[in-house]
Amino acid sequence: MKKWLLSTKVKPKNPYTGSCLLNTKITGDDAPGETWHMVFSTEGEVPYKEGKSIGVIADGVDENEKPHKLRLCSIASNALGDFGDSKITY
Repeated sequence: MKKWLLSTKVKPKNPYTGSCLLNTKITGDDAPGETWHMVFSTEGEVPYKEGKSIGVIADGVDENEKPHKLRLCSIASNALGDFGDSKITY
């Protein structure tokens, strides 16, 4: 059984750059808020556990020409990932 560390090797000063494989809005246009379904490739480099959060900073700048800020996303995948290889999370 794999033990999960409470702190990860990925920190603000040592971030992991990954890929967003899917980003789909799942709430209707008339909903009071927005919910998105996102799938990230971690290549097995970012240990995670369902129910935890992952911090995401989008590339580029916002409408005010400032770098995007950190956003926390809840992890819904189980610890083995979508394909059982611990490399994909959403």
